[in-house]
Amino acid sequence: MTDIPEGYMKDGKGNLVAIANIKQTDLIKDEFVKQAVALAEKQQKELAEFKRLQMEQADNFMELLAQEHNVNLGGKKGNVTLRSFDNKLAVKIQAQERIELGPELQLAKELIDKCLDEWTEGGNQNIRAIVNKVFATDKQGTLNPQRILSLRRLEIADDTGKWQQAMDILAESVTSIDSCRFIRFYKQDDHGNDNAVSLDIAKL
Repeated sequence: MTDIPEGYMKDGKGNLVAIANIKQTDLIKDEFVKQAVALAEKQQKELAEFKRLQMEQADNFMELLAQEHNVNLGGKKGNVTLRSFDNKLAVKIQAQERIELGPELQLAKELIDKCLDEWTEGGNQNIRAIVNKVFATDKQGTLNPQRILSLRRLEIADDTGKWQQAMDILAESVTSIDSCRFIRFYKQDDHGNDNAVSLDIAKL
């Protein structure tokens, strides 16, 4: 049941407007947008089903391969490339782990700040600006775990041991939430380069 009387339409403010009082171009635009979005939703569902089927077939092949070699896969895998016999076509399955940083992060940040206080006292503040950028949040107030964990790759000599302690605490703060699997398709060009077969409508 609709709460809109026959011969009326709701505008963006929720007001009822008689169709007779709406410009013809606005009616045509409204119809186009509704049809376009409905088709887009249909395509989205079809694409989701396409992804599910291709993932399933790739997993079935990997299971077949495992059986051939008497190996137990122990779950769905990622980071696999399957190629056609002539090597010109490829399907890549990739897995990306989603991680979260726990409350230990605050302890690590305290130690890092103490290091920065000592290193920048009366001197160059550039390193503090770099570290602060690493801990910056996005518009939703969310930290970027990968960016923060990149600090662990820095080779910093600290006689006090605070920096290394902070890095150890960062490592302990990591919690694996889940993993996402992606499937991508590639076709080689005349130069042997793999070019992605884009399914992103914005790139078509």
